[in-house]
Amino acid sequence: MAYSATKLLSMGLSGGENLVAYDISPDAATGSVTFSDYTEVYPVAVIPLTEDSASGAQIAVQAKENGTTANKVDFKLWSAANTAATAFKDFRVLLKTVT
Repeated sequence: MAYSATKLLSMGLSGGENLVAYDISPDAATGSVTFSDYTEVYPVAVIPLTEDSASGAQIAVQAKENGTTANKVDFKLWSAANTAATAFKDFRVLLKTVT
């Protein structure tokens, strides 16, 4: 299982931090992405696409810092009935990053 990430935009902040938006392509209900350009990443927002909840596609995405690796984010995709999604659509994540 591998999630791929495509950088969409980056905006510099003070102190060496950035806000960076990525398009994430999932292939499973859970997965992780390591953002190797940064030493630390913090999810700020996740934007799932609106999907047909009856199809099993995700309607919500959970993003959380990895407890072990500072530049890794763990994702979980949810369908309508609070169960893991069975069909996977791209979503976007906004990160605060430290280089």
